Amino acid sequence: GGSRRWLARRSLQLFLVFGSRGLQAAASSHGLGEELELQETCETCLAKGGGWCTSSQRCVEDDPEHCDGDNLIGLAGFTNDCAADEEGRAPKDRRWIDKGVLVQYTFENGTCCLGVGIVHRAYHELEEYTVLLRDGSKEEVKTERWNRRPPPKKADENSEYHNIEFRYFSRQELTVISGIRPGDLVKAHFAVRQRKPQAADASAEEPLVKSKRSELALVLNTTVSTIAVNFTSDGVVSVLPREFIVDPTNATRPPE
Repeated sequence: GGSRRWLARRSLQLFLVFGSRGLQAAASSHGLGEELELQETCETCLAKGGGWCTSSQRCVEDDPEHCDGDNLIGLAGFTNDCAADEEGRAPKDRRWIDKGVLVQYTFENGTCCLGVGIVHRAYHELEEYTVLLRDGSKEEVKTERWNRRPPPKKADENSEYHNIEFRYFSRQELTVISGIRPGDLVKAHFAVRQRKPQAADASAEEPLVKSKRSELALVLNTTVSTIAVNFTSDGVVSVLPREFIVDPTNATRPPE
């Protein structure tokens, strides 16, 4: 069907540009539709093997079937240079709470502790937000009533998903810990690996040491404990501890 035709064209495009490595990239990019939809900038979109549609400002499959070629940035578009996206480069109001931001929230059951997570969905018109429950999962925080529900009957297990009660947080229920989000340009310290003493265990991981100088980097993804960046000077992609990133959040925090 259309999916196979797209993969064949994609394979040819990548083979012409990258040779046999391109065929491997084509195979790995197939079926990443959901992941492409999550990309919110041209740079992160192309890094995932997608194409950036300038007319709709969204990430699609790198194929003119999904966006007119005159508006498509990618291997199949009029250019693969994100600098050509004039609309995307236009100044936009930066929202204090948005997708990818690290936030803190109180639990509904009134326990003493605070939850921490990444904003997953942001409904700006409603000023409502969902938060990821944990790193490494797309599961979102649910309501306390949902968490305490009785176990479903076997016959209802498949339909239960559609009845999930996600917890939609208001602005007042969230405290921003870090406003860094995908698409941001930040200053980041790269990781310097130290030599292990000769007597050290060879199987032990080498400790990461923060470099003295910082360099410009594009944020690709955020989790509670790490930030993935692409250094602009050499294109190296690194997943770094948050303390390696120069975070301007507190300097730009709006007054209460």
